[in-house]
Amino acid sequence: MAQTKTDALPLGAAVVMLLLPQRPPLLLVDRIEGYSRAPRPTLHASRAVSVNEPFFSAELPTPPMLPRALALEGIVQAANILQIFVAVQRELEAIGRHAAELVSALRNADVGYRLETGFTPGLGEDILAAITMSGPARTGSIGASQLRFLRNVFPGDVLSYEIRLIREGADVQHFEADVEVRGQTVAQGMLSLSKVEGLLR
Repeated sequence: MAQTKTDALPLGAAVVMLLLPQRPPLLLVDRIEGYSRAPRPTLHASRAVSVNEPFFSAELPTPPMLPRALALEGIVQAANILQIFVAVQRELEAIGRHAAELVSALRNADVGYRLETGFTPGLGEDILAAITMSGPARTGSIGASQLRFLRNVFPGDVLSYEIRLIREGADVQHFEADVEVRGQTVAQGMLSLSKVEGLLR
């Protein structure tokens, strides 16, 4: 895939869990690597696949492979994170605040979770609390997918997701997805998710 340029935004699993309702072992995004809002909203994220995952059973044939249904779930979760970024930034602007407040709040939360210096208590707390309180509204349900799976994923691989918002309707958002492992394309195509809105209200 020709990587779309994004601003580095290294955020760990604690922030991912703040944004998404899924929990291990079905949380299929470990890190947010980058995000840009223009020219089109784009998110880079990743997931390391371990042989210790509970869905790799000792009774299954070897070598163990990541089920494609779970690979699809990981793509959907990465797209959900992008939806949240887009929705919250728009809502911040609608109430007269700056879109960059979301990124600042997430960076600050990540520093706090890591117990690193530079954490600012209270910074963006209202934004993060509103997101977590929004419950099911913060995840769009999948409406359709046209994804091609080109390679298998094995324990030890790191999935690199690139998700781009390419088109919007009244209730639906359409995304392009490219997934790589070690620079080789694993899956690519399009998916449509119901729109995420009203996270700050």
